[in-house]
Amino acid sequence: LKVPRVYEDPDDIDKPVIVKFHGAKGGKGYFLAKDSRDFWEKAQKAGINSKEDLKGVQIQEYILGVPIYPHYFYSKLNGELELMSIDRRYETNVDGIGRILAKDQLELDFENSYVVVGNIPIVLRESLLMEVMEMGERTVKAAEEIMGGLWGPFCLETILTDEMEFIVFEISARIVAGTNPFVNGSPYTWLRYDFPMSTGRRIAREIKQAIEEDRLDDILT
Repeated sequence: LKVPRVYEDPDDIDKPVIVKFHGAKGGKGYFLAKDSRDFWEKAQKAGINSKEDLKGVQIQEYILGVPIYPHYFYSKLNGELELMSIDRRYETNVDGIGRILAKDQLELDFENSYVVVGNIPIVLRESLLMEVMEMGERTVKAAEEIMGGLWGPFCLETILTDEMEFIVFEISARIVAGTNPFVNGSPYTWLRYDFPMSTGRRIAREIKQAIEEDRLDDILT
């Protein structure tokens, strides 16, 4: 998987970065910095006054593009990977800034924020789907080698650049909020199933199959 550069030392920042705080906080507190000096000016506003305060903070190269979040389900029982759905997140205030003229943005002098407020379904160009599936397969394979496996629902949080290249900036090894718009399934699940298939229902079917095959221990941790 292609991933953005992560800066361990803020003084090494030589290109735009996004600064993130660990934990599922929905993007709260994230900020952009164009260089080391800009980082420290903004970091102080967030309560970061020295390098000792950087625990729980990730400084990541900022990738310009469209946020794309594919939702997968890997069946350990069947050895199959399924693409359940795809979404993008709607964030305040960064997704509302485009409604303000650039000259007005400069006069207002406000800070970007990345708080997630909702999820928007996406159907990708067909030519991109093979790469989406291959990314999921590579993730499953790597997880088997590193930690004994990854099964059930997971999400690759990516940015799709104008070069049609996916950059993966985070992996969520769980069912994510982006699956909420798909309670009756998605265009992708309807290609596989002839009835509504949400991620939650897919989890339930896997558990039911494991019980019927007396393999529940194989999918529980």
